[in-house]
Amino acid sequence: MSTDTTATPPETPERPAAVPRQDRQSAGTAGASEPPPEPASRRGGRGWTVLIVAAAIAFCVALVLGATRLFVEVTDSPDSPADTVDAFLEALLDQRDASAAAAWLCAEKADRDLSEAVAAIADDAEDLEWGAITETGRSVGAATVTADISVSGSDAAPATWEFALVAEPGQPQWLICGIAAG
Repeated sequence: MSTDTTATPPETPERPAAVPRQDRQSAGTAGASEPPPEPASRRGGRGWTVLIVAAAIAFCVALVLGATRLFVEVTDSPDSPADTVDAFLEALLDQRDASAAAAWLCAEKADRDLSEAVAAIADDAEDLEWGAITETGRSVGAATVTADISVSGSDAAPATWEFALVAEPGQPQWLICGIAAG
């Protein structure tokens, strides 16, 4: 019998060619002239850092300028209890204008007619002067102010008037709600 009985090896899948491995020492010396590549997360990081620092500085400058402007406006406010008393006395004693003086009275006293007081002052031949306006006390929504009232050209001691003021919404904020002559 003549049959061809040569044995053929079984089929084997092809393996990829083996890549020689490098150990750490040889890998480090082989590429020593080139630095390792930068990770992608670090590229452009300096630009973001500069941008964030500039934004933080601009924010701090804006806060300082805003606070400075706020404090300047608070300290330069012409609406104080002493200013209210000064404006009231100006209207009542100097201008002798009852309606202008009544504008400085609180809502509780706004119905008071000051025309009799203005007429009595006008009938008096002497001019009244005021000075030494001093805020003597303040609490939440209330203040006390004193003013010295004297007759111009007189050697007599001035009388001290005490004004009770309240803070009300609107302009002016401080309004006179009581006057006591001392």
